[in-house]
Amino acid sequence: MFGLGSRNEFNVEGQTVIITGGSDGMGKAVALQLSAKGANVIIVARTVSKLVATVEEMKAAAANAYKQKFHYISADLTDPLECERVITETTTWNSGAPPDVVWCCAGFSRPGYFIDVPIQEHRQQMDTIYWTAANTAHATLRSWLTPVAPSVQMKTPRRHLIFTCSTLAFVPVAGYSPYSSAKAAIRSLSDTLSQEIEMYNGAFSQRHRSSAPAADVKIHTIFPMGILSPGFDNEQKIKPELTKKLEEADKPQSPAEVAKISISALERGEYLVTTNMIGALMKGTSLGPSPRNSIVGDTLLSWLSSLVFLQVIPDLRSKAFNWGKKNGLPQSTPAS
Repeated sequence: MFGLGSRNEFNVEGQTVIITGGSDGMGKAVALQLSAKGANVIIVARTVSKLVATVEEMKAAAANAYKQKFHYISADLTDPLECERVITETTTWNSGAPPDVVWCCAGFSRPGYFIDVPIQEHRQQMDTIYWTAANTAHATLRSWLTPVAPSVQMKTPRRHLIFTCSTLAFVPVAGYSPYSSAKAAIRSLSDTLSQEIEMYNGAFSQRHRSSAPAADVKIHTIFPMGILSPGFDNEQKIKPELTKKLEEADKPQSPAEVAKISISALERGEYLVTTNMIGALMKGTSLGPSPRNSIVGDTLLSWLSSLVFLQVIPDLRSKAFNWGKKNGLPQSTPAS
């Protein structure tokens, strides 16, 4: 409760892990690091050549290449049927057992001012960010929460569903409306599921009495800031200059660094995970009814964040106002 203790709450050795968006960026870094911790890993993305190359890197990084298994699935996760196929194919590959961990990393950012971005691109961002995660979660939980007889013994009493979000879900920044809206939706879904899943976990705790899910389930969400990757490089090419100015305090981290920090937080059992101090302060501004990682720590963090952001939010708005005052309308803004 207070963030104390040393038990590993996310021991993946011998467990089967699905990572969506696992062929590039943070997803790939997570795949390699979990391979090094002894997990059997399935990566999911669209481009087969990247998937094949990453599988070879996972084999090289494996803690025990003779015992561990690796696999890839090419799929379009904006299609819910494809997400169901991923879970079914993984279960077959895993000798009839569903995956133990599903980590949703798929998605990309296409920043731009709200009225300059065609509405179909707003929809595409929601599809590739929110719906890939929601579709994957839906297929996963339908598999995990199917009742089994009390006599069925599972190798693990706990499974983990992990969303990858963004600190923009806590503190939006001008120029990210297509992206931050979708990330905020993931944060809301995560909070809802973290509460809803307790009904199933309660049934699991009494499984000796009647049929119940085969394991209890923990929900987690990771909130990185900028991540150095090919996707970040593409984002920088189209990002409004005002947006770059407003996020000057964001010092992008490497995918390996973000993955390492995230995995360490999961091993501590954290629910909402940030990967640097600025991200933690952003989280502190909007904890609301979300479950706390640490009652004392998060309460103190929210007090500090409230004081810090008394200055930050007016500063962001002032910078946007002064940018327009100095530079006028963006060239691509449609005339009235």
